Amino acid sequence: MRYNSLFIAFLLFVFPCLLSGQNINLAIPSQKQIRFADWEVGAFFHFGLNVFTGMEHGDGQFSPSLFNPTNLNVEQWVRTAKAMGAKYACLTVRHEGGFCLWPSKTTDYTIANSPYKKGKGDIVREFVDACRKYGIVPAFYHTAAFDANAAIGKYKGDLKLPLDWMTTWGQACSEAFKADPTLRERFKQKQVEQMRELLTNYGQIGFMWSDHWDATDPDGVWRAVTDLARKLQPDMVFMGPDTWVPGNETGHVVYPMWNAVNTVDGTVNSRPSANEGDETTKNDYGLLEGEVRTGHPLGKFWRVRECTTNSGFSYGGWFWHPDSVKPTHPKKHWEHLDLYYRTVGLGANVIINLPPDSRGLIPDDIAAAAKALGDDIHKRFANPIAELNKVTKGDVVELSWEKPTEINTIVTMENIVNGQKVVRYTLEAFVDGKRQELESRNKLVGFKPYNNNPGYETIGHKKIDRVKAVVTDRIRFRCLESVVKPVEIRSMAVYKCDPITREFSAKYPYMSGVETIIESAHGGVRRDVNYKGDGIVINGKSFKYGLMVCPVGIDKKGYVEFDMTESPKAKGMKAFIGIDDMVGDEGSCIFIVDGFCKGAWNELYRSKKLTGSDDAVDLNLQFPSGTKKIRLTTTDGGDNANSDHAVWGDAQFIK
Repeated sequence: MRYNSLFIAFLLFVFPCLLSGQNINLAIPSQKQIRFADWEVGAFFHFGLNVFTGMEHGDGQFSPSLFNPTNLNVEQWVRTAKAMGAKYACLTVRHEGGFCLWPSKTTDYTIANSPYKKGKGDIVREFVDACRKYGIVPAFYHTAAFDANAAIGKYKGDLKLPLDWMTTWGQACSEAFKADPTLRERFKQKQVEQMRELLTNYGQIGFMWSDHWDATDPDGVWRAVTDLARKLQPDMVFMGPDTWVPGNETGHVVYPMWNAVNTVDGTVNSRPSANEGDETTKNDYGLLEGEVRTGHPLGKFWRVRECTTNSGFSYGGWFWHPDSVKPTHPKKHWEHLDLYYRTVGLGANVIINLPPDSRGLIPDDIAAAAKALGDDIHKRFANPIAELNKVTKGDVVELSWEKPTEINTIVTMENIVNGQKVVRYTLEAFVDGKRQELESRNKLVGFKPYNNNPGYETIGHKKIDRVKAVVTDRIRFRCLESVVKPVEIRSMAVYKCDPITREFSAKYPYMSGVETIIESAHGGVRRDVNYKGDGIVINGKSFKYGLMVCPVGIDKKGYVEFDMTESPKAKGMKAFIGIDDMVGDEGSCIFIVDGFCKGAWNELYRSKKLTGSDDAVDLNLQFPSGTKKIRLTTTDGGDNANSDHAVWGDAQFIK
């Protein structure tokens, strides 16, 4: 849901004293929530029996004797997290299978019955000690509602082992609870006592990742565990009442985004409720928290968003697995930078998965990638050209410095102590004695419903805006719309950062090898391949290079936009346009080329409606002199189901 001028007008009509701030009680974060948001980057260590069984969601049936890391070094984990720039680190002290990484007195399904240190080990102790040694805040993952070993015990039913997370895992647990009416209470007490051990025996814990949390039931396990955590460690951030996840495990957050939320039952004990237009993603890979929630500017409760990264930082899964099961290796450096900008840069935290292997070490390639990310973030943001580090109230904030300098990045933070207020803003620079709006360059890897080209809307904890470079000695933040006044800016800083260079298979003059200003396509723009990863083919004709730009369902358009000032030799383009053969004879689309020249967009080309049965159409086009931008658009031609396989085959710039 977008909060635009109509929305603010509605609020003004309903709440006539909105602008003065009277009688409007915004949700405000607690001190521990502000502290948590300031940590920004965390590290996630998924380690346990799953590393040795090849499972992602353990079923509680594998013997603890399989757990035998040969060279475990928790300090190496924590040093890797610190090199990445993480301020906190979270260990899966007990995952869904039920195996405990500490010698819990609540169960025999623990490290005490493993070969590790001949049953005398306590990895939770090693972890918190290492964190404190290196100045990292220790955090725990524990899921009270999902403990296969506690629910099932030694499975004796007819279901095939190992139990499958998406099907038979839940079935077996459900059957166990039905067969024994006393099991549920014993199960609850076991979880409560495990939480008591964790929060009593290991000192102050900064954060508890309470996976699959929902404390709506006053007699349920989550209410009991949540209440105990509040009692034992009131300064600990608890996922659920204090933070929430964004509805995916790819490291994305919605934008605009409000930290304030309403909840399903109107209390702090339930999950965020949906606004009109909010979505719930498909549970197709084990994720049980698929609710994509925008939040609400007048929401009752504050919940920091924390973005998870099952597949955001590396390939494989939450747990390390050998290549024979699922290869675990890092993504490209530019993808790691994009992850940072699309999470921290949009006001959320990001917790980056760094899975230790069966030796008990973070693999070398993942450790190196983590350090490279930390080094790059430090290089980008350690030394601002200029900064303002005091709370400034009002709709206009200016920042100036002595000498005109090229800038391309502005970091703005709201003073969220008094709530989140900014709905929409603009950034301006003084260039050659004139004020001009800075052009946003916030293109990100994204997919519906996540914004892949965020503009100037919400800020919250932090907003990192990349802009078209200008030479200036003064910038201005100007709030255009706010929920209440006064707007409060905590800090503002300007930088000149290296561009994020995405790595493509093609090179100029092929357009699939040229960076875009902005792009939008259903499922993301595909370069040189179709949705299946195969080569592009239009009615039997193959193309080595090309762009698949699929219309998005809402506006039935897909587009890519190029900055022609960065390709001065390009005077035109050529391409073969049509529908990829992967949909057979189906689909239909219209292809459009627009040029921005002399301050206005003009249509340069429009195809007839092309269908999946048509041959590729040869497009050869010269750009008008002075063209600054080129936009390729595909728009649904009437067949909604298959128009999203529209391609620009062998698209390239020409002299």
